[in-house]
Amino acid sequence: MAIKTAHEGGVTHPELPDGYEHGTARAYPHCRPKCADCRAANTAVAAARRAKRLAEGMPDSAHGTPSGYTFWNCRCKRCSKVARMSWKTRARKPRVKPELAAMPNDEHGTTRGYNHWGCRCDLCGSAASTARAELKARKRAAHDGPVHVKRFSYRLHPEPSTVDELRRVFGSCRFVYNSYIALARDRYTAGEPHPSGYDASKTLVTEARKNPGTAWLGDISHAALSAAVHDAAAAYQRFFDSAGGKIKGSRIGRPRFKSRRTARKSARFAENSFTIRGGWQNTGQGGGRLRLANISHDIHVNWHRPLPGYPSAVTVREDPDGIFWVSFIVRVPVDRPKQPTRQPRAAGIDVGLNDYAAITYSDGKREKIANPRQYRQAEDRLRRADKKLSRKTPGSNNYAKAKRARARAHRRVANLRGDHARQLASKLSRENQTVVIETLNIAGMANTNMAKSINDAGWGQFFRFLEEACTRKGVALINAPRFYASTQICSVCGESGGKKPLNIRTWQCDSCGVTLDRDFNAASNILAAGPAVYACGRDVRLQLAEAVPDEAGSHRFEASTGVSRRRKRARSGRVQASSDPRKLKRFRGVVENGGA
Repeated sequence: MAIKTAHEGGVTHPELPDGYEHGTARAYPHCRPKCADCRAANTAVAAARRAKRLAEGMPDSAHGTPSGYTFWNCRCKRCSKVARMSWKTRARKPRVKPELAAMPNDEHGTTRGYNHWGCRCDLCGSAASTARAELKARKRAAHDGPVHVKRFSYRLHPEPSTVDELRRVFGSCRFVYNSYIALARDRYTAGEPHPSGYDASKTLVTEARKNPGTAWLGDISHAALSAAVHDAAAAYQRFFDSAGGKIKGSRIGRPRFKSRRTARKSARFAENSFTIRGGWQNTGQGGGRLRLANISHDIHVNWHRPLPGYPSAVTVREDPDGIFWVSFIVRVPVDRPKQPTRQPRAAGIDVGLNDYAAITYSDGKREKIANPRQYRQAEDRLRRADKKLSRKTPGSNNYAKAKRARARAHRRVANLRGDHARQLASKLSRENQTVVIETLNIAGMANTNMAKSINDAGWGQFFRFLEEACTRKGVALINAPRFYASTQICSVCGESGGKKPLNIRTWQCDSCGVTLDRDFNAASNILAAGPAVYACGRDVRLQLAEAVPDEAGSHRFEASTGVSRRRKRARSGRVQASSDPRKLKRFRGVVENGGA
C-alpha cells in the first residue's frame, strides 16, 4: 500500500471575494482551505473577544447553561448539572479527513501536515516525531531532579454504551495476549527463535488488522493492543530470568492463556493515546473527563484528589464486582522528609494473631494493636453470598447478579483490611524516625493449620504499606534478621529460654527471674536488633518487656491495676538494678550473631 505524500508546487492561496484580504479575521470564513495568515488573525480576534467577555462578567442568562460551566467556569449546582447532562447526550463528532491535494505548501514538513492532513512523507514524519519528543521533554523538565514513579487510581463512571466498548477493548487485548503465547509455543515446538515483542506486535496487531478474519481489531486502539503484546513478552522474559536464576525467590511459571471468565479485565494506553479535558491540572473536584483512543464518549472520573504531575500511561480495568477503575502512572518529585510529630524515637514491631501488632518505642511507651479479623467477621455474609450463587443457573442474568454481589462482599473485606493496614503504617511512619520490623516467611507460614488467620491478618500488605510510607516520609525502615529468635531470648539478661508453644503468652526467665510478656519481649528484642536503639542513646529493653501493666510509660495504652506509685518505683528500681553491663555486652553479641 503506497503512502500518501504532499508534493510541493501546484498549491497556491485560495482566491477570495472582492474586498477581502488574506491575514484578516473577516476573510477567514471565505478562505478555503484555511491559510496560516487567516487562521492566525482569526485566533487573535477570538482571544480578544473572549478576554473582553470575561472582563465584563458572567450574565445571569448564562446560569444553568453548558456555556456557564465551560466558558464562564461557573461551578454552581445548576451549571454543573446541565453540563453533566450535555456530556451524556453529546457524542464525539466523526472527523472528516481532508483532501491531501489541498494541503498548503507552508504546512509541508510540519506536525499539522502529519496529524491533520495525513501526509506521510519523511519531512512531515520527522517533524511529528521531533514534536512528540520535545513535548515529552518539556513535561519531564517540569519535574527535574529525583522523582518517584507512582500509580494513582480513580473510579470511573462510564455510560452503558461506553461499558460495551471498554469490554470489547478488554476482549481484544486478551485475544492478542493469547495469540502471542500461542506464537511463542509454536516457535518453541518448531525449534525457532523466541519472538520479540516488537516483531510480534507487527504480526499480531498491524498485519492482523488487515486480515479479513481479524479485521475487527481495527476498531480497537493500536496502542492498547501493542501494550498487551508487550505485556505477554515481558511475562516470558520474567519466566526466562527466573529459570536462569536472575530473579530471586520462588520460580515463576510459564505464561498461560487468559480465560474469558477468570482473567483480569484490563487495558493499558500509552501517553499519546489518552487525554484529560483541560490537562492533568484539571483533575480537582469536578475535573475534566478522560478521553481514550477509539472510544466514542468521554468518561467521567471521580477525581477524589488531583494528580501531582502529568501521567505517562493509563490502565483501565474492570473488577469482578462490575466497578471500573483507572490508574495513572505519574512521576512525582521527591519531597523533603516531613518533620515527625514526636521527639526522635524508634519503634520495634512484632506482628501476631491474638494481637495484630505489639509495638515498643524507644521513649519507654508500648502498645498493642487489636486484630480486626475482617474475614472472620464477614464469614457469615460471604457464606450466604456463596449459597445464593449456587442456587442460580450458570449463564443466566440472576447468576451474573449473584456473582457481582459475592464479589462486592469480598471487595468490602479487602477494603477494610487495606484501610486498617494503611492507617497503622501512616501512624508509625509519622510518629517515628526509625522503624524495626521482623523478617517473616509469610508464604511458608500460610501452609500451616493457621493459614486462614494468617491470610486474614495481611502481614505482607501491612509491611508493603509501611515500606512505602517510610520511603515517602524519609523514615529509616530496618529488617531484623530472619532467624533471630526474638520470642525465645530474654530481653533483660539475654539468655535463651527455648521454644514455647503459642498458648504461653507470659513466661518467667530462669536466669534473671523477670516475668515477661511474650509479645512485648519479642518487640523489645526486635527494637534492640536494629541500630536505632543505640542511635537514641538509651537502652529501653529493660523497661518494655516485663509483663507488668503499670510499667513506666505504658499508662496511655494499658489498663491500670491500682498499684501504688511507691510499688511502681520499687519495681522499676529492681529492673534497673538487674542491668549488669556484662550481661548487656553478652546480649549484644547474641543479637549480632543472629540469635544463636
